[in-house]
Amino acid sequence: MGYLRVKLEVAMIDAAVERASKIGILERSHRKEAANLVGAIGEVVFEACMLSHEISVEDLTHRTDLDFQLQKRFSVDVKTKDRTVFPKADYDNSVPLYNHDHQRPDYFFFVSLVRDKKVDQNSPYRFTHACLVGGIDQAGLDERGQVWQKDEIDPRNGTKFWTSCINVSMIDLLSTRDFIERLRQVENPGEIAQEYS
Repeated sequence: MGYLRVKLEVAMIDAAVERASKIGILERSHRKEAANLVGAIGEVVFEACMLSHEISVEDLTHRTDLDFQLQKRFSVDVKTKDRTVFPKADYDNSVPLYNHDHQRPDYFFFVSLVRDKKVDQNSPYRFTHACLVGGIDQAGLDERGQVWQKDEIDPRNGTKFWTSCINVSMIDLLSTRDFIERLRQVENPGEIAQEYS
């Protein structure tokens, strides 16, 4: 599993703080304002990555069903997780079920933030790196994802789920590089879903 690791710069975090300040607390948010900041950092880093690879980006983060449109045709929702360690191949990525019927983008893209436990945990600068771990389309998520119900415990790692979700393994994601290449080459999102089979 290869993923893109980005050292977070002050300007990126400042942009995310500004973006997060414009968002109200979303319904069913588990972490309230803290979730807004985590999500905003993931969005800022994802957008910068796509633009640096000459992928056109339309910011739709004011919506609740998706975050971006790429190449004027692919919708993407970015899911960002806060971690204290860099992600490993056996880690999972989650899509909450409470809004899964509402959020039906062409792709979900997963970002993991690495947090320094020695820095004040209320500081936005506690995050040191963002890891763009990869993306998956709806068909791949539905086919490869595992559904967990609220309060179930994953026997592999002891995780107790605070909400019902679909988890997908890191190894089932398109790497950032492959994701970008497919955006450049494919005219129709359905073609990518077929390539997963």
